[in-house]
Amino acid sequence: MISSTFGSLPGYLCCRRHQPGGWYDMLLPMKPAIIKAREPLHREVARILSERIISGDCPERSLLPTERELCKDMGVSRTVIREAIKFLESRGLVRIERGRGTVVQEPHAGPLTETFKLLLRRRGDVLKDLVEVRKILEVGIAGLAAERRSESHLRGMERALETMRQKPSAPEGYVDADVAFHAEIARASQNPVVLVLLEPLADLLRESRLITFSGPRMVKLRTRQHEQIYKRIRAGDAEGAREAMSRHLTDTERDLLRRQTPAPRRRRP
Repeated sequence: MISSTFGSLPGYLCCRRHQPGGWYDMLLPMKPAIIKAREPLHREVARILSERIISGDCPERSLLPTERELCKDMGVSRTVIREAIKFLESRGLVRIERGRGTVVQEPHAGPLTETFKLLLRRRGDVLKDLVEVRKILEVGIAGLAAERRSESHLRGMERALETMRQKPSAPEGYVDADVAFHAEIARASQNPVVLVLLEPLADLLRESRLITFSGPRMVKLRTRQHEQIYKRIRAGDAEGAREAMSRHLTDTERDLLRRQTPAPRRRRP
């Protein structure tokens, strides 16, 4: 039998314990209270379902169980299941198809893309930063492409180069072909993480190319640089591919800085 009151010493509890012979006062150290916040129920359900998706229990392109089945399985209401599904959809793990149900989504960078673009556009010098990132990533990617490319990848690069040659005066046509050429090199690396990293940058990469576009003369120079990159990749020359890509991106960075730097105003006499 224990009766207790709070003692005057912080961190201690004053207890009176009855033992043979009478009551005795005791000071006992208090253990800090650890309050564990309960996770919202729909988040808990979403976590369980995401683990099933990641583990492969729910394969890509398969249908999740119906709401009724999930309610019975999880012991929760339909409202909780619906909120959990919406949460998974916002994370890009599933998509809801009318008349069919909830489909397990293939891995993609959609949600990351939107978040990444918003974060990047908050910075005024984002395109300059982007070229620096390209130099870090794409130089190495070119080397991997030289080691791992297939004939299909080479044909894709050839098609992009042909479009560049045919449309030197058309910004949209040339830029689209430029983007396609570099995307094919990324695919040729045969590293899925590379594609996930570059996908969120796609719109910004296109924007930077439109800014640096300055007509047929520049296009011919850049096309020759692309051809050199392609030749080194086709030859399986990893070091040569890295060097060619590095030269190309250094020139691209120089063009971007020149275009973004305002020309000095001439003083009137």
